[in-house]
Amino acid sequence: MARVNGRVPRYLQIAETLRERIRGGALSAGARLDNQRALAREFGVTLMTLRQALELLERDGLIVRHHGLGTFVASPSIDYDILHLRTFAGDLSAKGEAVETRFLASEFRQPDRRVAQGLRLGRGEAVFVLDRLRLVKGHPMSYQRSFLPAGIGEEVAKADLAVTPLRSALSFKLGIEITRAHETVFAVTLRSREARELGCRPGIPAFRSERISWAAAGAPIVYDRVFIPGDRFSISRELTYEGVRP
Repeated sequence: MARVNGRVPRYLQIAETLRERIRGGALSAGARLDNQRALAREFGVTLMTLRQALELLERDGLIVRHHGLGTFVASPSIDYDILHLRTFAGDLSAKGEAVETRFLASEFRQPDRRVAQGLRLGRGEAVFVLDRLRLVKGHPMSYQRSFLPAGIGEEVAKADLAVTPLRSALSFKLGIEITRAHETVFAVTLRSREARELGCRPGIPAFRSERISWAAAGAPIVYDRVFIPGDRFSISRELTYEGVRP
């Protein structure tokens, strides 16, 4: 810690104390902190000093402040490398996170226009829809809806989807291997259904990923739509500049 005349500033001490409470589990992800006046009284400091400590924790990504609601312990955040073809769960696992996939529901239904176009479906063709929730340390990270052509979905539906990953069902049951995909990620606000599953307020900022995956034969097989709250996700990639020597 930085010292002034041999002493650690009070706001740094408070930030470190709160940091230890978060990392030690005394304050879990999503927990609401006491209001600022109560925290200032607890630490025996002014509101200005307490706010300096909170600003440090917010800058470090440990807390988030929602206007009118209070200050909360931030949910785990995942840095996503968009250049590599992996499922979101696979990307989490590659970073050493313990990922749980919770099966929510499946059904046959009519697709929306974007899904129908992505899967090259004819007029009136149905899709098989698979809903899942990805969790890290028991905390929801992403809500995923996977759409498959009905003919493929009929075979996939025979697998125990509560324990069998979709790609495994495609590979082992149908001999279909996903070889390439096209993904677009853009910003949205969460609607009530997705927010409910993710344990969030409707209307908060989120990322929405739309990914079309193709088999080796060239046919589109899966249209994935994934929702991730904005405070739980970031995108990164390595960049090099042409003509610049390392």
